[in-house]
Amino acid sequence: MAKKYYSTKIVGIGGEVSKFTSLVKMLVIFDDSMVLPELRDFSVLHSGNKLIDVIKPGDILQIAGSEFKILSVGNEVNNNIKSLGHIVIKFNDDKDELLEGSIHVEDKPIPKIRIGDEIAIVEAGSEALVGKTVALTCGDKALCETVAQIFKDNGAQIVDGDADIVVNVK
Repeated sequence: MAKKYYSTKIVGIGGEVSKFTSLVKMLVIFDDSMVLPELRDFSVLHSGNKLIDVIKPGDILQIAGSEFKILSVGNEVNNNIKSLGHIVIKFNDDKDELLEGSIHVEDKPIPKIRIGDEIAIVEAGSEALVGKTVALTCGDKALCETVAQIFKDNGAQIVDGDADIVVNVK
């Protein structure tokens, strides 16, 4: 399974968020207890902010059931999340200048966001084999179990019989 190192739940959506996202292809995310009143109408609000690793290019932003590859990360993003629960996400294929407190992700349609949706960030490498099946043949049971776990941790499903990948573990 993919290593999820950031996760929070949406608890509020400002009245101008949908207009803002369609005009500038950007989401402004704040911890509900930290957002300034003048930014509330344009912000997606969350509660329970927890970041356990460093956000980096190549990882995956998951929001409202959609996934976006992170293309670039401003120098203050990780500090802003920890101190304010704040992220600016630009859906623009990294075409604009990178601001210190923003991340740029793939230019794909922004999903409809609802209260209760999760915002998460996962390591991209952990998703390398998602959707793939692996068949293992093994001479050493303990080694085979270790190899199988590595494949599972990277998203593969272990099967008997026909598979996308066949590995002989000796």
